[in-house]
Amino acid sequence: MQDSTSEDVKKQVVIYIGDGGGDFCPTLKLGKEDHVMPIKDFPLHNLILKSSVPIKIEVHEWSDGDELNKILLRLIGPLEA
Repeated sequence: MQDSTSEDVKKQVVIYIGDGGGDFCPTLKLGKEDHVMPIKDFPLHNLILKSSVPIKIEVHEWSDGDELNKILLRLIGPLEA
């Protein structure tokens, strides 16, 4: 059995895609390395914009499938390296 060192373990990054108001609380639990992707002008996006609670993660809003795809590919690219 081989022990894994910190060099062997990749850090997990969460990319949370949501739209509803029920997605707001899970968003607050994400770490500073994580990302949230709310759909523009949907409840989650509006709650993030109006929140008095500081959002410590990167917010990447999107409005259609093409935009979602471009953002995801940009975010995932560095994670695969």
